[in-house]
Parts: sequence; C-alpha cells; structure tokens
Amino acid sequence: MAKKTIACVAVFILCLSIFASATADMKRGSRGDDVQTVQEMLIELGFLEDKADGIFGKKTAAAVKRFQAYLGEKQNGILKDDQEFALWDLYAAATGMGEGDGRDEDELMESYPGYCSWEGKDEWGGVFCYRHLEESFIHSKLEKGNMPAKLENLLMKRLCEAWTQDILAMYDAWEEELSEDDSHIAEEQREAFETILEEYQNAESEPNGLLNEQVWLEKTGIDLCFDMHGAESN
Repeated sequence: MAKKTIACVAVFILCLSIFASATADMKRGSRGDDVQTVQEMLIELGFLEDKADGIFGKKTAAAVKRFQAYLGEKQNGILKDDQEFALWDLYAAATGMGEGDGRDEDELMESYPGYCSWEGKDEWGGVFCYRHLEESFIHSKLEKGNMPAKLENLLMKRLCEAWTQDILAMYDAWEEELSEDDSHIAEEQREAFETILEEYQNAESEPNGLLNEQVWLEKTGIDLCFDMHGAESN
C-alpha cells in the first residue's frame, strides 16, 4: 500500500472513536490489507525490519511485541483493537498527521508549563502557547521507553518543525508590530535565528543532535514569547 493510501486511511481512522473499532485482533496467520497496513506502519516507525506482504508471520509478531513493550503492555505478539488504534495514533504523531491530543482548554490549562503564564496573554501569544500544549502529546510519546531510534528521530523532528514554524511566525508578527524605523530589529534577530538554526539542522545526524536542537528551539521560542507578550514566570 502506498504512503498516500496510508495517509488517507489514517485520516479516516483517526476520526473514529476507539470505542467504534470493530476489527478483529491480528495474530500469527492473519492475512489481508489490514495486516499489510499495520506492517507498513511498524516498518516506518522502526519496529519491523521486513517487507509488508500482508501475512502476519514470525517477524511481524516480533515487531508487535516490540510495539507492546513500547506501550508497556503484555508482549504476546497479538495486536488487539486498542493497540491497533494506539499504533495509528503514534503513526499520526510521528508523521505529522496528528492535530494534538484533543483535550479542551480547561484541561490544557491544568497542565500548563510552570515557566509560562496563561493569563494576560494577548490573542496571538495565547495561540502560540495553546499550539505547543497541543503538541505535548508528542512529548508523552517520547517519554516512553523501549523506543526504536527511528521513531525517536521522527518524533523529535516533529517537535523541532513545530517550534521552528511558530518562531518564524512570531518574528513576522513582531516585525509587523514595529514601526518602519524599528522593523530592522526583528529582521536582524530573525536572520540570526535562521543562521543558528541551520547549524543545528546540519548537526541533526550527530549524537544528541536533534535533542540539542529541540532544547534550543524551545528556549528560543519561550524567550521570544516573553519578549513579545510580557509573559511572566509562574
């Protein structure tokens, strides 16, 4: 199944409630398109090193056990309905198709980072912080153990991409707010940011390269948010 097909199916499945799932458990001997789709996701996330042939064999069972270990659940090689849903959820997060963890604003505020202040932010600053609270579901997936390196890299890249997009948008917004005489201030800082970002991106393949980039981006984004919107530490 092509990746385009996976994307279309994923969008559909992610719109369903977990309680609406009616597929049968997958195990040794299962065959078909559903098995092939699961295999393709396991391959892309780094749990399976094999071809996706639609046959649930020994290697697929071993990959499911590795995925179950990642979930912290019993490792029996049988992919149950809720675990298949968790696999789709993880795949969506790692490939950029997820839209956050679905919590409402009150629930998000309860877990708001201690270094920020939700109250008093103007509309744009609130959007920035809300966006990254929604991205917190990626952090929760990175905190699990027994993770393939490929999956870790995919999730880390997602975080870095999210921070980069919003930081650049903040620089654009800042430049618009400044007078014509002062707009060069935001432009110069943006250029400096892009220069440093390129250095981090060139070092992504080095040990801890993505982690270092993520830490730097988060600090840069938070500091810029404070500067622009007067946020105060709780």
